[in-house]
Amino acid sequence: MKKIIIILGIVCISASAIAQRAVRIGNMEIMVRMQDQDTTMQVNILDDPCPPCPPDNVTGQRTQSTFRRYSYSSAFGGLGFILPDNYSGYYSILGGNSFNFDFGSMRRYQLTRRFALVGTLHYSFYNYRLHDALEDAEFQNVILNGIDYTDTDIRKQVYRSHNAAAGAFTRFYLVQPRRHSNKGFFIDLGVQGDWAFSKYYKLKISSQSNVKERDGHTFNPFNASYVARIGLSRFTVFARYRFTDVFNSKELQKGLPPLTIGVNFL
Repeated sequence: MKKIIIILGIVCISASAIAQRAVRIGNMEIMVRMQDQDTTMQVNILDDPCPPCPPDNVTGQRTQSTFRRYSYSSAFGGLGFILPDNYSGYYSILGGNSFNFDFGSMRRYQLTRRFALVGTLHYSFYNYRLHDALEDAEFQNVILNGIDYTDTDIRKQVYRSHNAAAGAFTRFYLVQPRRHSNKGFFIDLGVQGDWAFSKYYKLKISSQSNVKERDGHTFNPFNASYVARIGLSRFTVFARYRFTDVFNSKELQKGLPPLTIGVNFL
């Protein structure tokens, strides 16, 4: 180490024509002074306030490190309730008994400190508890193939759908997240697509103590929705609006309510 210091001092002396020269290597400063025929060299060890980051030239504080893109994966679950809309051309449903459940994986691609892309792959379940659809003649003819149950004591009628779903979102951070975590205050905007691998209509008749089931051939196997979420740390509130028709039959003039609101846990 001493040899290196001496060599550096000689180089500084020979390369400089000024009376004083200072060279800094890491946290070591070499000061060379020349006066007439006398040459002196002084070595100082400086305190580094934030190794390995160099101090700012003005404030002496840590400079901001360069942002590096990264990705982060986590599991998530969610529970939502389908809002009844009985006055806008939809079949009436029982709001408290009509719900949606999600479970799957979420991956975040952090592109800048304030912006990320988010993708989801998950299982999604929908349960629509219908209120008085059997009173509609078109519904009876299409869904029940003309079988008339209007004079029967109907205990329950539901439409259920099991789906494989995927979503794509843009995420805007109002409060920056910590690296490799979901913490932060953010807004998600995106779309979600659902493919129903199992769907059916179930009719429970209490007077006959039996259950009639119909396959879901009249229901659209693919559906798409707009999704908006606002979140803080690992908790989000979402609103999902389906912009496709649940039924694929042109004979049905009504649909099922499209709006779902709920919460997600990341």
